[in-house]
Amino acid sequence: MSFDRDQGYPAQPERRQLLRAAATLGALPLAGALGDADAAALAFAPAAFDVHDDRALIWLSANQVSRLHVRWGTKPDALDQRSAEVELNATMDYTGHVALTGLPRGATVYYRAFAGDSAVSETGRFNSARKAGQNLTIAFSGDMEEKYKPFRLFDVMAAAAPDYFVHLGDTVYADIPKREFSPTLAHYRRKHSRIRADRPLQAFLAQCATSAIWDDHEIENDAHGGLPQLAVAEQVFREYWPCATAQRTGLYRALSLAPEVDLIIVDTRRFRSVQALVDGPEKTMLGSEQKAWFLDALKRSRAKWKIVATSVPFHGGSQDAWGNYKTERDEVVDFIKRERITGVVMISADYHFARDWSSKRTGIHEFMAGPIATFRTFDKQPEARERHSKGPHFVFGDDFNFGLLRYDAASGKLTVSYQDSGGKTLFETVLV
Repeated sequence: MSFDRDQGYPAQPERRQLLRAAATLGALPLAGALGDADAAALAFAPAAFDVHDDRALIWLSANQVSRLHVRWGTKPDALDQRSAEVELNATMDYTGHVALTGLPRGATVYYRAFAGDSAVSETGRFNSARKAGQNLTIAFSGDMEEKYKPFRLFDVMAAAAPDYFVHLGDTVYADIPKREFSPTLAHYRRKHSRIRADRPLQAFLAQCATSAIWDDHEIENDAHGGLPQLAVAEQVFREYWPCATAQRTGLYRALSLAPEVDLIIVDTRRFRSVQALVDGPEKTMLGSEQKAWFLDALKRSRAKWKIVATSVPFHGGSQDAWGNYKTERDEVVDFIKRERITGVVMISADYHFARDWSSKRTGIHEFMAGPIATFRTFDKQPEARERHSKGPHFVFGDDFNFGLLRYDAASGKLTVSYQDSGGKTLFETVLV
């Protein structure tokens, strides 16, 4: 990639205009108190990802080659700890992240990006992993499409003051519109950068730690493990949504958010068999290595609540959901029952409406949320409303929405609720 030597911007006209516009409009909620030169050093607001035990990742994005580090502390006016330095350059689309380690549990952590001794952002914040006796609130939802910006649901979500946010996939619709889709590095980067330019999203990510998993539209519709562009799509996803994975391929990982709450994130795209394959022992959603890891993570967890993030519904019966991989789904259910694993709560998205999928047959609770900002399925498919509304369970598809998991440390209970784009509580239930 070459450079516009007069401005120092990457020589990609569309991206250059986007970054200039972001700086001009204050797309950095962090840029307001800084001089123009310093504000221009970052493309988008820094954000915290994958909080786990005593650590977290801080994402950074520049509009030119930059060497940055992060200073942090437990008081906004005393950022006395410092991360390692990272160089942001064309290799990773001028994005990167640094690890903060040695974080105290149960604290609010404040952080700020620096180039040398010059601050290039205002101060962001996130809550570190909770300690014993502290409550924990997790927000979750998925599915957001560029043409629906601004993503105002994040303003409502911020008002709910979650400690953590789990984005359940379709962080970008890279394959829409179809006439523009090209499964290339440049295309995926362009689509992700347009999403990250959304101001409500940036403001929310600057004050709430996040973990994200992809679904299909980060790759292409109904993606499976046989697609040739998977490695490129995963690279770009990691550039914009950093993941603290132990392995190089696949986005699955487990995070301890509190002594009694573990978050287990599975990757339902990277290793899955093609949907049209006849169901049987050879058909897989997770792939053999990830499946073994997942079952072991469930068994090893000592937390009362094991929150499993799956981008597609576990109890859903569509071609793209776990119901089309029934043999493997039954294997997971049988393992949980055989090992007497309790407290498994699955959260999912993908269907563009909210639903309680909890099943007495499987013994597993599941709560699906969304969309954040894209079309609503029930508007396009009235028959889907009728089909999914049969029975006494909660279902809602008339507005953008998100779910909340509130763990009460005193009682050990987990309260599940949903809110719409106006902040109205739609549903609430308590798990014990």
